[in-house]
Amino acid sequence: MTNTMMKNLMHLIYSRSSTTARKKKCYTPVVQEAITQMENKLSTTTEGEELKSAAQVVADVLAENTKKNRFLQNVGFNNAQPRFSEQSTETELEAEKRANAELRAQVADLSNKVQESEQARIKDREEMKRSQSEMEAKLNLLLSQIRPS
Repeated sequence: MTNTMMKNLMHLIYSRSSTTARKKKCYTPVVQEAITQMENKLSTTTEGEELKSAAQVVADVLAENTKKNRFLQNVGFNNAQPRFSEQSTETELEAEKRANAELRAQVADLSNKVQESEQARIKDREEMKRSQSEMEAKLNLLLSQIRPS
């Protein structure tokens, strides 16, 4: 949807939300509140802030009032991407940090276990060499006693 089409949509919404339409209460309170929010956002700007486009105003109001906003995408305005609230983003970040910390702890634990296993293997190998040396010494002693000199 082009910016002109969005402006026309906003004009249509604005014209239908005139006092006559509000007096007739042809819109639900939720829709009336959304229209009021759009009007306020279109008419007010803070110092140093540019005027928002109609599409941006609609996207902002829809993002604030709906969980999964697909309206602009459904009407062909593909630039509108879903927005996440700051709180949900922070919550997600904290969850990822916790998961990351848990994974790091698991990796550290597994690394320690591997290191312990390696040390145990080396110790067993040394004991086996020592045992083999003792057995060979005993065997040589036995063989030397059996052989006639």
